Amino acid sequence: MTAKQLLSHGDKYPYDAPDIWRDQLNPEPIPAEDWAHRAARGVLVDLTDRRGIKNGFDDVDEDVRKDIVNSLASIIREAERAKNAD
Repeated sequence: MTAKQLLSHGDKYPYDAPDIWRDQLNPEPIPAEDWAHRAARGVLVDLTDRRGIKNGFDDVDEDVRKDIVNSLASIIREAERAKNAD
């Protein structure tokens, strides 16, 4: 998948969505908090689609999924800040 496709898939199927959302049939997408949160979701789409590691992302508790996405988004934001500080 291209980066654009990964972002789109992350929009449609956010890794950090609550369990109740995941159990619905055709749920409404949950908007990302900002561009870095969206990027983190896109990264996770890529990781969860890779043979050998994708199963490690299955059956992860809702609070841990949220923490993973938030942590990645924080790292992405910090990278942008550091880039702009140079």
